[in-house]
Amino acid sequence: MERVLIAMDDRPGSLKAVQYLTRMLKGADHVDFILFHVLPPASPNLLPKDVIRWIEAIHETHPHVSGYFWNPEDEDKMRRTFAIARDILKEGGVSESRIHEDFGVEGQEIAHIIVERAKALRCSTVVLGRRGLSRVKEFFLGSVSKSVAGMARGVTVWIVDA
Repeated sequence: MERVLIAMDDRPGSLKAVQYLTRMLKGADHVDFILFHVLPPASPNLLPKDVIRWIEAIHETHPHVSGYFWNPEDEDKMRRTFAIARDILKEGGVSESRIHEDFGVEGQEIAHIIVERAKALRCSTVVLGRRGLSRVKEFFLGSVSKSVAGMARGVTVWIVDA
């Protein structure tokens, strides 16, 4: 059984990567697809108490995000993007049982979080869309796809040009 982690954000390039992957792996019944997103952190001091309790309950089932907090609006946006990606995969012939969702919270460099989560989930491949930064912006801001490719050991990285 192969496992593919699809690193996503809310940009169109992520969904284009899902479309590409669906075309490339059409009929691959031996592959599990993990939709993955890194949420921006939020201070618990700025969140309502009911949201803090809700997130603390999630910490129990998702220990890799334990101690981190995030805005529910960011999670809702992530879930909407996951729903679109799930639909693309299903339309491409992927069984619902082969599609999974996971997330992390930014506490380190995003590329590091993606690579570490792929290892923890025993994924053989990481797929992500290229954001399309200019060379100048990439030099100053860095590139998540470039960093993932540089950090990944023992895992294949597919960078899909959006």
